[in-house]
Amino acid sequence: MLREVEDIMGLKAKRPIVHEVLSREGINDLVGRRLDEGTSSEEISHEELFLKLFGFVGDDFDLAEQVVEVLTEQATALYDYRSKKLYLATWTPLDMQEYALVHELAHALADQHFDLERFVSKGRTADEDLARSAVIEGQASWVMTEWVMRKSGRSLKGNRMLAVAAAGGSRYEVEKYPVYSSAPEYIRETMLFPYTDGLIFQQYVVEKYGKNAFAHVFEQPPALTKHILQPETYFAQSAPQKTPLPTFDVEGFERSSRGDVGQLDHRVLIRQYLGDDAAETATDGWRGARYEIWANQKLDRHVLRYASQWETADDAKRFFDAYVRVLEAKWDRFEVHRSGPKLSAGAGDNGAYRVQLDGTVVSSVEGLPEGRLESAFRKPLTLEDGS
Repeated sequence: MLREVEDIMGLKAKRPIVHEVLSREGINDLVGRRLDEGTSSEEISHEELFLKLFGFVGDDFDLAEQVVEVLTEQATALYDYRSKKLYLATWTPLDMQEYALVHELAHALADQHFDLERFVSKGRTADEDLARSAVIEGQASWVMTEWVMRKSGRSLKGNRMLAVAAAGGSRYEVEKYPVYSSAPEYIRETMLFPYTDGLIFQQYVVEKYGKNAFAHVFEQPPALTKHILQPETYFAQSAPQKTPLPTFDVEGFERSSRGDVGQLDHRVLIRQYLGDDAAETATDGWRGARYEIWANQKLDRHVLRYASQWETADDAKRFFDAYVRVLEAKWDRFEVHRSGPKLSAGAGDNGAYRVQLDGTVVSSVEGLPEGRLESAFRKPLTLEDGS
């Protein structure tokens, strides 16, 4: 099996691949330890708050617990790049063992040549982390699918529709797992994305570079989930746009965290509240986005400060309209006090909000103390912004 994987990837094993069989408890402990080692409790808290303020999850959501449960439920085999060891789960059905092993052997070969731990650690943003994960898992998924195809005399090479069908099949199969299928949409999508969209991305790279594709994606990795979702932007080496955040001034608030918001994040958010069609049309023009969370400990209040950049003014307008609809859908209370083609301002579950369109930029501030909306902004609202 290893010889076949070597032939598909054009890479040779440099040393024997150490392997071991683990129980469900052993897999659960390993996944939990790796999560603890890779992410601090403060980072998890910040990520959890980001998900809650944007509306991806509910207020009672526990991120760390959910991630471990979903990963353990689906772990038929895994390669740990820290211990350099391949683990096969004791409960893996016989008909799945070969597929799982091929997938993990692809990881092991990639690790011996490109050092997966170092590769993962070089991600500078959450969006880039997801893109690099799509390189690792998408490549292994492509190798596994190609291995299966070769058993029947076929190949993914020159047949993109087979890759798309394989990704679709993975989406169908994973819905059989009860923990996964009951998880919030953001968790489901970000966990599946590296395998499915990553597989299709690898197909594009193989079509362009042949066997050199397996090294190319590690030597010149994608920096954005947009590169995975739209491979032509990867080949064009498009870079994210630095987006100015809206300026506001409210006494007693300090910035507690900040980060980026990738195209995948936007796509999942719009899909979650408005459906698949809106997700495609409202997010394809993404150029860049970032956020900050400001906290007032005495009031136990958080303000979300967010801005996104779009390819064209029309793209920005489509997203502006969609985002206002998302706010209405995610809050039980949604009161519009000022509205127009470029502005929506009012109050929601977390407090006062203001969403504004300015050329190709959509910006939002959410969670301000009510009655402080006008005074919080240096630029006052005008009739041009809204009525």
